[in-house]
Amino acid sequence: MPTNMDANVVFYGHLSELYQLAKEGKIQTTLQGSHTRPCKFWTATKILSGIKDAIVISHGPSGCAYGVKRAYKLTNSRNSGSPYEAVVTTNMSEKAVIFGGEKELRGAIREVDQKYHPDAIVVATSCASGIIGDCVDDVVNKARSEIDAEIMTIHCEGFAGEYRSGFDIVFRQIVDFMEPPTPERQAQLADSVNIVGAKMGPERTEVEGDVKELKRLIKGMGARVHSVIAGDCTLDELKQAPSAAVNCTLCLDLGYTIGRAMYDKFGTPLNSTILPYGISATEKWLQGAAKYLGMEAQAAALMEREYAAIKTEFEEAKQYIEGKLAIIEGHDAIKCLSIAHMLERDFGMRAVIYNFHPWSTEARETSVDYLLETGLDPEILITKGTLAFGKYESMKQTEDELLEFIGGLDADSVVYFGSSLSFPHIPVVDLNAILNRPRFGYRGALRVAKCIKTALQYGFRPRSSLTKQMVFPKNSGLASAQSLTGKLAQDLPDCTVYGGKKRGKCFNE
Repeated sequence: MPTNMDANVVFYGHLSELYQLAKEGKIQTTLQGSHTRPCKFWTATKILSGIKDAIVISHGPSGCAYGVKRAYKLTNSRNSGSPYEAVVTTNMSEKAVIFGGEKELRGAIREVDQKYHPDAIVVATSCASGIIGDCVDDVVNKARSEIDAEIMTIHCEGFAGEYRSGFDIVFRQIVDFMEPPTPERQAQLADSVNIVGAKMGPERTEVEGDVKELKRLIKGMGARVHSVIAGDCTLDELKQAPSAAVNCTLCLDLGYTIGRAMYDKFGTPLNSTILPYGISATEKWLQGAAKYLGMEAQAAALMEREYAAIKTEFEEAKQYIEGKLAIIEGHDAIKCLSIAHMLERDFGMRAVIYNFHPWSTEARETSVDYLLETGLDPEILITKGTLAFGKYESMKQTEDELLEFIGGLDADSVVYFGSSLSFPHIPVVDLNAILNRPRFGYRGALRVAKCIKTALQYGFRPRSSLTKQMVFPKNSGLASAQSLTGKLAQDLPDCTVYGGKKRGKCFNE
């Protein structure tokens, strides 16, 4: 790998150097138009959907609720099998935007309470209600004594913060639903932990199998999980959560937000580590929990048993992959940092995070700080394609830049961790596509190690032509290259086929 920056390289160095450049304003940290994240309203409603039997009233035009319903709830309920939950809006009209929408909000609160009988109602403000300054808090406060459900306002106008602030405001504010610990509850929950910082409603992003593995490990230690917040948790669980022995983060950045808020308000201990990919991160996670549970000996025995169960296969795979180069796609900042930690600490691989957008050093400061404090400082490579207009995790430009930088194909010693939408001609491990989960814990470490080994062993196979045949089966009657990936489409003739009506010339012809 060259040591000097070439014409296509924006940054090549260690995470700590990039972090320092971003803090000093010496590297561009703003996102391009094509990289825009969801607004604060969207991310807030995403977290709120992880509270069971709670209704979110979107106080704004119907389009805001439609976007949430269409992009989050319908699709994810269908994919995950979660029950579909109502998406309610005050449907502010032009008249309401001019004269105020408090009347519509009062009516919506009463209707939701009477019609759905939820445990909680959360009023989420949109841009429209925020700009006109509707007295939402007054309406909510007056309604509190008139309805059966508990009620709260979340001020999450889309213009009032970037997307991360929507996660943070909800995780800080749902602490207000919680009740102070009591000696009786603390005695009941002395052997329990909360997993905090999850997003597992119908719009879940965490994989259920991974969370189940963490629950299994906690149970194996002799303890239990009281609640996953906000992962289909109930209002009753939230109320009791401060009495648990410790909060353990799932996503470090988001888990730290609510964990810190609970610590400040109730004194609930916080165990904050990165995502438990790999053995060393899992052991850190378990030891942190055991410390507050008073179960250090049980945790040590559990770790010994878990490692013994995978030792033979893990060491065999590790022997094969140790010393190899891993290129990790960087568009999911928290995940790529955690994967780099696993690959270096557990597998002895050299980890290079590719296209870790400089914006991530600000948005994911908690995770970056944690990683650097533990002594891990992975290499970062950023090429021009990352900062260009486009979806950089699946652009031909970034693929070409990467291949040029690593010196072309080396299927024997390089493995690419990223989306299957990317097709660099090196072995690929797509952790999102691993179906035999979990990916966390000891079992997950073994599965990932075996995936890397398999990818390297079959790296000689020319993937692209086979993949295209699989994606666009001959005579399938349905092919839309543009709907998959712009980069893949660049390799194909103009070909769009819907219901037998063809445009241009199809490669199957």
